[in-house]
Amino acid sequence: MRRAASLLGLLALAGCGSAPTADLPPPAGPARSPALSATPEGRIVPGARLPPQPGTTAVVERRARALRLGGEEAPAGVGPTHVVSDGGELLYVTDTAGDGVLVFHTEPRLELTRRVALPGGGPYAIAIDAQRDRLWVTLPKTNEVAELHAGPRPSLIRRHASVRQPDDIAVDERTGAVFVAGAGGAVQRLDRRTR
Repeated sequence: MRRAASLLGLLALAGCGSAPTADLPPPAGPARSPALSATPEGRIVPGARLPPQPGTTAVVERRARALRLGGEEAPAGVGPTHVVSDGGELLYVTDTAGDGVLVFHTEPRLELTRRVALPGGGPYAIAIDAQRDRLWVTLPKTNEVAELHAGPRPSLIRRHASVRQPDDIAVDERTGAVFVAGAGGAVQRLDRRTR
C-alpha cells in the first residue's frame, strides 16, 4: 500500500511539471521516413539552399514540452519541436509526438487556443507564408508536406508528396515557392503555379 502511494505521488509530481528537466523523457525528434511511395511534387533542385526565414523570440523547450516567450511559459503538447510566428499575435508549434499543430495567442498572455490534427505524419518542421496566409508543415512519417490555411483557426488544404525524410522547410515570401530539404541533401521546390 505504501509503495502504491509513493508511485502515485511520483506520477503526480511528473504530471505537474515540477520534475527537473534532466529527469524528463527525451525530447521529440523527426520520425524515420519509409521509402518513397509517390513521386515528389514540384521539382528537385540540385544544390539549392533553403531561403532564410524570419525569426521569432519564442522558444520551444523540447524536453520540458513547453513554449517560452519572454518571461511566460505555456505547455506545448506531448512532443513539440518547432515554432513560427505570423508576425503578430499568433505562434504555431509542431507537436511531433502529438501528430498536430498547436496555435498560441500571445496577447493578453501566452495561451494555447487550438490544436489542428495531422494524423499519422509526425509533423516536424514548419514554415509560414504570411503574405498568402499559408502554413507549411513537413510530415516525415508519410513523406509529405501539409499545406494549411493560417490564422487563428488553421485548416488543412491538402498534403503534397515530398522528398524522403522531409526534415526542413522554408518559403520564399516574394514568390510563394516552398522549399523542402530531405535525405541525402535533396531539395524539393513547390511553385505556386504547379500546386
